[in-house]
Amino acid sequence: MTLSTYEPPTLEIRLTLTLGLTLLSPYYRSFARTLNLRGDERVLDFGSGSGICSRHIAAGLQRGGHLDCVDVSRGWMDVIRMTLRRFNNISYHLGHITEIDLPASAFDVVVMHFVLHDIPAAERPGVVTALAQLLKPAGRLILREPQGEGLTLEELNQLTAAADLHPFALTARKIAIGSVYDACFTR
Repeated sequence: MTLSTYEPPTLEIRLTLTLGLTLLSPYYRSFARTLNLRGDERVLDFGSGSGICSRHIAAGLQRGGHLDCVDVSRGWMDVIRMTLRRFNNISYHLGHITEIDLPASAFDVVVMHFVLHDIPAAERPGVVTALAQLLKPAGRLILREPQGEGLTLEELNQLTAAADLHPFALTARKIAIGSVYDACFTR
């Protein structure tokens, strides 16, 4: 199977950074707070994109914690390195999660913020399984996905159950930018 890739145009990068670092910054900060990090965890941010959300996660990992950022896009990886340049507790991984050499059972938390719905449906089972294998026992997979964007709650539950993840919290709600699913699954 050929895995999908995406390279953002310059306009998308500029618009994402402009909005993410200004108007949407409180939204990302609020999401990062919902992760309830102690500060010493090892966290994987899957589909890090511009790093806007990642910088709020990294700020919460200042007690020995570490953030690993993964993205398939070389363009976004260049941007995220700039966005996170003031942090020294970050590792960057370019490529598909199913092909990147990361240690199994190494992460306390895996975060996906508006990522899974952009992955082709045929690739989603492999991605969720790969992410589940990276979690420590009792580790958490936390995600936020837009409702009505090609990923149903039923599919999400099927994907996580097939990866031997167990629902901890799952809500469908409205936030300032639209309707979302907020979910936490444990290994």
